Order: sequence, then C-alpha cells, then structure tokens
Amino acid sequence: MSTWHRRRRRVAPLSLTVAAVALAAGCASDPAHSAAPATASPGLPAPSASPVSPARGNAGGTGDPAGTKNTAATGDPSTWTLPLQAYQPTEQQAAAIATAEATLVQRCMRSFGKDWRPAPALPRIGPRNMMDWRYGIHDEVLSSWRGYQPDAAEQARYDAAVRAQSERPAPSPDEELLLGGSDLPDSARQQAGPEARSGTIDGRKIPAGGCFGQARTTLGSQSRGVSPLVERLNFASYEASLRDPAVIEVFGLWSACMREKHYSYAAPLDADQDPRFRPDPRRRVSALEIATAVADISCRRRHRVAETWHGVEVRIQDRYIRENAARLTADRRTLDAVIRNSATVGGGS
Repeated sequence: MSTWHRRRRRVAPLSLTVAAVALAAGCASDPAHSAAPATASPGLPAPSASPVSPARGNAGGTGDPAGTKNTAATGDPSTWTLPLQAYQPTEQQAAAIATAEATLVQRCMRSFGKDWRPAPALPRIGPRNMMDWRYGIHDEVLSSWRGYQPDAAEQARYDAAVRAQSERPAPSPDEELLLGGSDLPDSARQQAGPEARSGTIDGRKIPAGGCFGQARTTLGSQSRGVSPLVERLNFASYEASLRDPAVIEVFGLWSACMREKHYSYAAPLDADQDPRFRPDPRRRVSALEIATAVADISCRRRHRVAETWHGVEVRIQDRYIRENAARLTADRRTLDAVIRNSATVGGGS
C-alpha cells in the first residue's frame, strides 16, 4: 500500500456497524468495498479521493523491462497509471455508482416510512488519487513546510467534516437493521426491537441485506462492481515490488544518499514512518521532520526511486493480468453492468 495508506491519520471514530457505512455512502467509498487500497479502517469515513482513470497509455508494460518509457516523461506519480486500473471504476464512475446506491437506499427507507439521508462526501486530503503517494512523497514545496504531513488547510477541512459527520443523528436500532438487514452484526441486531429482529417493520419484510443489500442487488453487485480480485492483486503487486531486486537496489542507493545527508534509513518508507513524525495536532511540524522529508525527496529524485519502483510494479501487474485474464474479464463485465445500471437510477427519490 501507499505511504498515505500506511500512515496514521486522525479521524473521529464512528459506529462500527453498517450505519457508519450508510452515513458515508452518499459519495465516499464504503471502506469494505473500496475500489482503491483501503484508506480508512472499517466503519470510519474515507476521504473522497478515488481511483484515477484506467486510461493507461504506455506506462512501461511488457516489452519495457525497466518500465520507465512513460514514467520518465514526468516526475508526478499522480499522472501515472497501473495496468489493473483498467479493471477499476474511474473516479467519476465510482462517484456515480455511490450516488445511485444512495438514491436506491433512500427510496427503500422511505418506503418503510423512514427519512434517511446519506452524509456528504468527506473532502479530499493528502494524495490526489491512488497513485499520488503510492511510492512516497514527492512534492518538495509541500514538504518544505509540512514534512510528511498533508496540507494543513486540507487537514483542517477534513477534521471539521469528520466532526460534523460524527454529530449527525444516529439511526435508531430498528433503522440500522433496516439499512443492513442480515448483513448487520449480531450485536447490533440484538439492540433492535422484537419486530425488527423477527425480520419485519410495520408488518413489511426487511430485505435480506437491508436497504443497502437491495440497492446493490439492483445495481448488480454487492461490491459496487469493485473486484475483490483486483483489490487483492493491487495489494499483492505492491508487496511483491518491495522484494524485487531492482527495487531493493534503488532503495540501497537512496539509503546511501540519505547517509550522505546524515540520515540513517534502510528504505524510503522507514523515513516516512519514523515515530518522531507521527501526526500530532498538539504540535507544529518539527524542523527535523521537514529537513528529513526534503532530503528524502532529493534522494528519490537523484536515483529515480519512484520511476524504478513503478516500472517494476507495472511488470508485476502485467503478469497478474495474464495469469488471471478470464476472471478479470468477467469482473470487468460486472463493473460495466453496474455502471450501466447506475446510469438508469434517477436522481430523485
């Protein structure tokens, strides 16, 4: 996973039941079914950053062992792609699917006489997309005053939005059961009234997976068309890249460069995850963190760490696609169907 995904973020805890997922389902991704590597713990709201377009172009690919034909043209990883993105929804598609799902859930809830509204999407924070910080920080201007932390204004907006979401009225236990149905944890089901626990509300049967399950059935996928296989392969390719000889070699060059600057780290992520640089709202970003981050970026650029790393991961993902072609093709067909079905859901409720 990317640097951002591994870092500790300050988010306010919400209910760990389906109600928390329901509150965030208007536009933010359901953490259990995110199209990108997870950016929040289950039950916590995720920022609105979503997968980028799968328009891949030539990002190295097979036939380019170094995988740097395209990455050499720009030092901005947010403009790069990975092969598996061809099997993921674009940012716009993911938002449209989430909006259609929320519309269907709202209709379902209103059919039971319940007024449910999805929470607004949380503002974007940190990386601009799933590729931006996948291989670590690279914005020297931002790091020169924030070190390894996201932009201060973004952090403030995000924290305020999380607080606002946490202050929204929580659904009643019966409403939680109606939202999640049989997918709700037993501990939450037991808090509902006898009728709801028996599977009905006002004499009407609760859909098997609640209003969320019904909505996703209507759209054609219980995961919003997001392929669990693609998620697993995205994670696996990142982990495998860390063991690749080319990546190990370039990490060694980066480490030697950092030693020249009087910093001792074996690999780039070691600097980012230094306990001294953990986010802390009670303190300013230290001069040490800033100096380390700036040196980190300088050494990354000198030895083209991100370019090498990305090229290796492109090669790994190309192999995964060849090995899983039939399953990935089927998953892409499911996603295409969900996109079409979402387009037929009107905005009204």
